[in-house]
Amino acid sequence: MEVTKELAVQVSAEIKKAVEEILAKHGLAEPKVKTTYGDIYKLVIESSVEAKDASGVNTKSAEAIYYTRFGYTAYDAAFKATELVAPLGTKFTTGGVEYAFAGINSKKPKFSISAIRVADGRTIAMTDVVVPLINSSAS
Repeated sequence: MEVTKELAVQVSAEIKKAVEEILAKHGLAEPKVKTTYGDIYKLVIESSVEAKDASGVNTKSAEAIYYTRFGYTAYDAAFKATELVAPLGTKFTTGGVEYAFAGINSKKPKFSISAIRVADGRTIAMTDVVVPLINSSAS
C-alpha cells in the first residue's frame, strides 16, 4: 500500500489543526508544515516564538533573522547587483496585491524573498525580481 496525496493532505490538515491550538497556547507562531508521501508518510513541523511588529511581520522567524543578520543582494541576468535595503515590514504592491516584506529564505535560492500577503496574512515566496520594487517602496 502507498500513501496517496489525498490521504496525506487529509492527515496533515488534521494534525496541523491540533498543533496550531497547542502552539498558540504557548505563544508560538503558526506552524510551517512540510509533507512527504508515497512509500512513507513524513511530516515536519516548524514554528518560532511569535513576535509580530506593527506591520504583522514575525521578527523572530528564521527569514527575518537571516535578513537582519546577513542582508541580501540580488543579481539580474547581466550580473548587476542590487542590495536589498528595505526594513522588514515594508509594504509593496505587485500584480494588484499588497504584501509586506518578511525576510529572506536561505533554503529557497530561486524564491528567496519571503512576503506576507496583507489581505489574508499568508506567507508567499517570491523571486529576486521584486527587490527593486521593495526598495522603492521603502524610500
